[in-house]
Amino acid sequence: MPQKKKILHIIQSLENGGCENMLLRTLPLLDGFEHKIIALKEFGGLASKFVSVGIAVETLHYSGLFDISGIFRLRKLIREENPDIIITYLFHADMLVRLTLRSTTKVPVIPFLRTTYNHPKYLVARILEWLTKPLVSQYLANSTAVKDFYVNNFGVAPEKITVIPNGIDIAYFDSIATDPELRKSLNIAPDDFVIICVANLASNKGHRYLLDAFEQLYSLPSPPSQGGELKRGFKLLLVGDGTERKNLEQQIKNYQSKKNILFLGKRSDVPKFLKISNLFVLPTLFEGQSNAIMEAMAAGIAVITTDIPENRILIQNGIDGLLVQEKSSSDLAKQMAFLSDNNAIRSVLAGKAREKIERDFSLAQSAKKWENSLTDTIK
Repeated sequence: MPQKKKILHIIQSLENGGCENMLLRTLPLLDGFEHKIIALKEFGGLASKFVSVGIAVETLHYSGLFDISGIFRLRKLIREENPDIIITYLFHADMLVRLTLRSTTKVPVIPFLRTTYNHPKYLVARILEWLTKPLVSQYLANSTAVKDFYVNNFGVAPEKITVIPNGIDIAYFDSIATDPELRKSLNIAPDDFVIICVANLASNKGHRYLLDAFEQLYSLPSPPSQGGELKRGFKLLLVGDGTERKNLEQQIKNYQSKKNILFLGKRSDVPKFLKISNLFVLPTLFEGQSNAIMEAMAAGIAVITTDIPENRILIQNGIDGLLVQEKSSSDLAKQMAFLSDNNAIRSVLAGKAREKIERDFSLAQSAKKWENSLTDTIK
């Protein structure tokens, strides 16, 4: 039996994020290759899951820009592993390998582009991407929108970028049942309309617009309950954590709806929360190819997200979801109210979204594209 080709994957850490989960879903399916993941800073919460499916994991405890010994440890490890291909993920790993290691190895080094960095706070990242592009001979990208961004904004030749979309195991989502006990534990009444957002609490995910829109939705007139108080049948679940949490909690301090907004933090059981929800909303300002949106589509939930190129790849407005103007709380509130009042339309959108994932973004399709790309690179 021929020896498997070795692929070394380098990433910041193995926390519970979209890129990391993509790797966890996909790498075990690539039987013709031996994989090892190098986490630069720390293992992260998903490391044990990689080990459980036969993917070796190692961490360098790299402390940052001036950790020279960390760079030498990485060089030594690469020499010892002698991989056939090195793939880097996300900005820190991309730049570290590109700037410090590219000239010391003849092994193909391929950045896997995951986002457009299309936000003012990522200006430095965009400048570095532009300055270092001569050091890269081949890229992977998770969507045509990301590829187009690099071609149009950084002048990367289109033939240098191979698109491998994220894949979703729809059978896994089909196997998860709605858990009424989970709803009860969150104080969600049987008739409550549950809106969920799964995203890191970062400024570019647009949570502040979602909170404002939810307050508008919550404040709409509704029939009085038997006790004489207004019936508040909406709940908003925010799954994820991050640097914006304190700001968001401060934002809702005086909201009428604040008791119906649940900050759930990081979760490893996101599909269970999707299954108890009626509507998925992500008012993001930029993306790559959103795993969170794809998982909601696979779970059979209608989606509202922003009308940006990255999301148009997944959602065709009015066909398999709704697209709203970015940074517009009023537009978002209007569409949230529309779908909460129209069960039949919401059901059709959800069904079409699920069909799209099954047809165009299956895990098997993604794995096949991975295999073809790795094989072509090694040749």
